[in-house]
Amino acid sequence: MVPVVKKLKERDPKIEVLFIGTKGGLEKDFIKKSGLFNKTFFLDSQGFKRKVSFGNLITLFKYFKNYFQSRKILKEVGPNIVVGMGGYVSGAVLKAAIKLKIPTAIHEQNAVYGLANKLLKGKVDRVLLAYDIESNKKTRLVGNPRTSEIYQKYKNRLSVKTEKSVLVVGGSRGADEINEMILSLKDDFKKAGIKVTLITGNLYYRKNLERLSGLKEPEFIVLPFVNNLPELLLPARVVVSRSGATTLAEIMALRKVCLFIPSPNVTNNHQEKNALEIVKKEGALMIRENELNKNNLFTNICRLLDDKDLRSKIITNLNLLSDVDACEKFVKEIDELMLLG
Repeated sequence: MVPVVKKLKERDPKIEVLFIGTKGGLEKDFIKKSGLFNKTFFLDSQGFKRKVSFGNLITLFKYFKNYFQSRKILKEVGPNIVVGMGGYVSGAVLKAAIKLKIPTAIHEQNAVYGLANKLLKGKVDRVLLAYDIESNKKTRLVGNPRTSEIYQKYKNRLSVKTEKSVLVVGGSRGADEINEMILSLKDDFKKAGIKVTLITGNLYYRKNLERLSGLKEPEFIVLPFVNNLPELLLPARVVVSRSGATTLAEIMALRKVCLFIPSPNVTNNHQEKNALEIVKKEGALMIRENELNKNNLFTNICRLLDDKDLRSKIITNLNLLSDVDACEKFVKEIDELMLLG
């Protein structure tokens, strides 16, 4: 949502944008520090457990509490439109907006609906999609605004020649199995003359601090976390990555040749479905984690590094798949809905 808010603020600095999120959400500190939002509200919310649990009763209690809090906020603020980005709290906020007859939209950034968006999609005025997963009078395929933001920022650096290097990133929380496998292939990469940068995730790095802090070779770099992933994506010839929506949007924006290893431990297996949307259009390769071993990991990395025809095909397809106008399309839909208010 941040790229869209930036675009709205650039166009009209006087526009007021408010944010309602979750008290325990990962984005809370970033949202507060961004300076993009005129007001912020953080509600006590939590998701449903997949199995029968007493915790689900607490979830329902918090949902109804958030609904009435959201209704009060929306009445006081009187917004022209409410846009939900999925997540635990958005269901209550959108439900309140619908009851108050405020124009509403949701954005689904994955290749499968999350629970909140699945429940809301038939009730909101507009459904904005990052992937072509449904087509009806309410849906609009807009892409992921993060793709637009990264492309615009780095488009003049896309043609920079890359060295024989691999960037491995397992997402913000890391991926232990991928980390261990890459570390076990350290000597193989060295013999092949391949430079590796491994971003392990903070938790894994802390658990293995003594072992990892001793790795100080210039051709095998281990980092716990980076704040600006695109800066490391750009010089990498090949990227090995999970396939969360944000990371995938950045990879596509920069046209990076990629081997996806989706996390199997996510709701609705959405990472694999995200990756398959790219793989089936020959814009990447993929290995499922339960099929991953040292041999097929190393073989596929080398293939992506050295096979010029394969690389050319992937980059050409990414040029076609990468929706660099996603942010503009998103804003256009907001403009149209605001006219209804």
